[in-house]
Amino acid sequence: MRPLFHPILHAAHLIEAQLRDALAPIGLHPRQARMLMAIAENGPLKQAQLALAFDLAPPTVTIMLTRLARDGLINRHSVADQKQTAIALTEAGRALIPEIERAWMQVDRMLCHSIGTPQAEGLSQAARKLRDALGGKPPHAKLGDDECGY
Repeated sequence: MRPLFHPILHAAHLIEAQLRDALAPIGLHPRQARMLMAIAENGPLKQAQLALAFDLAPPTVTIMLTRLARDGLINRHSVADQKQTAIALTEAGRALIPEIERAWMQVDRMLCHSIGTPQAEGLSQAARKLRDALGGKPPHAKLGDDECGY
């Protein structure tokens, strides 16, 4: 008997490959795009907030942010009376947000075309239920309004 999670894991891998392809023209990887969207949606954030929101080790976030800063998509600035710096999008980073959204819509269209819109919506709903049951939360829920911005 084959475990139930194998097709789910395989489908997730294939969907991520589609997303990588959709983001390639703008030079981003899926995690980078998700991080830029989180910053865009929540305003300036601390690095620790991003690590918590994405369930990533702080050194991994440091590497990602260093690359995004090198590419001119984010900047880090000190905030008065704060030990950490704020991470904010630059103009170039903000300019990529519509492109990221287009890539996401491209993957959504692929899903709907592949299995039909009702099944894609049902799959998304089931995946959210599974995520929640396993203790996961979307990044914006982990950030919370009281923890965002400065």
